[in-house]
Amino acid sequence: MNEGRVNSIGRKRNIEVPGLPPDLRPTAKEDIGRLVDAIMRVADKQGMKFLLDKVRVTDRFENDVNRLLNERSGLTGYVAARRNAHAIAKTLWVHSEQGDIGFVVIVDASQIGQWALNNSRCLTTVLHELVHVLREERHLERLGEEEYTADGDTRERWLDGWACLVLDEFDVDRLVDAIVGGVAKKDDGQPWSLRELDDAQGVDWVHGLLDTLGRLPGFIDEEVWRYRTRRIGIDDLAMSVIPFIRDLLRLLSHTAARYLRDDLWPDIVERVKETDASRRFLKEHLDTILAHFDDAQSPLEESVQAVGQAVEEIFRNCGLAFRTVPKGVYISVSEPSG
Repeated sequence: MNEGRVNSIGRKRNIEVPGLPPDLRPTAKEDIGRLVDAIMRVADKQGMKFLLDKVRVTDRFENDVNRLLNERSGLTGYVAARRNAHAIAKTLWVHSEQGDIGFVVIVDASQIGQWALNNSRCLTTVLHELVHVLREERHLERLGEEEYTADGDTRERWLDGWACLVLDEFDVDRLVDAIVGGVAKKDDGQPWSLRELDDAQGVDWVHGLLDTLGRLPGFIDEEVWRYRTRRIGIDDLAMSVIPFIRDLLRLLSHTAARYLRDDLWPDIVERVKETDASRRFLKEHLDTILAHFDDAQSPLEESVQAVGQAVEEIFRNCGLAFRTVPKGVYISVSEPSG
């Protein structure tokens, strides 16, 4: 049975937890409802509608994501496990019962452990995706429904999407950090921070970022060589290189969100810039991206364009260039930057 919450504009939000044991489902629904209410209050303060339709905690994560993608646009093929990441939750737009665009949050029950709101993995995963709904609302408003929901691939849509990914992951984590202390307390009554909850999960973003940067040069050189010697085709090259770079930039966003205002940040940036990957591929484009984190002065559209251009140049340094053609996006391949 679904449980729904209704906000001030009359929108019902369903909470489904079929992936959890039956005895934990009532508690989980109530816990998730508390988090939904917390984000609803943030949305009200920001004058936003919070277009959430559903939160679903499932033991059929990939199947549920692909089912929604198929219902929405006839697409399937979503895979949670990638070379540098394993997705445990996803936020998708859907055509809602109200006839407009709404959002569904899907969480992989197998990846969050025993359900409890004091389990940091449960708490931060659900909060993170709920805040993504707010960010997606901003992009829906910025682009308009027709462009936001368009299926066709173009260079411009790719760059916009990659830039939004980079900026959103940073902004989402910053807002989660501000919210989490209000819903999660330590035994002594003090609020948790996102960094402390990461530590409780054994998550080390700095190590993950530097490790991925360390593997990037060899990976790029190998993949481009395989393509140029006809061992793989352009589709295989794109499906390996694009997710690798995308997930690397996601790591950069998560790391910056936790350390940008910390005394350790200058040293982290220096260590990043000392890597071969940064010297060859990120170059000055790293500074462009970092400048638009926590940037309250620049309009969102300006930041998206600047970061999108920086991401495009990083791909170009990796040997991939993109051009819109009638059938989609043409990818040309050249020798990676030395």
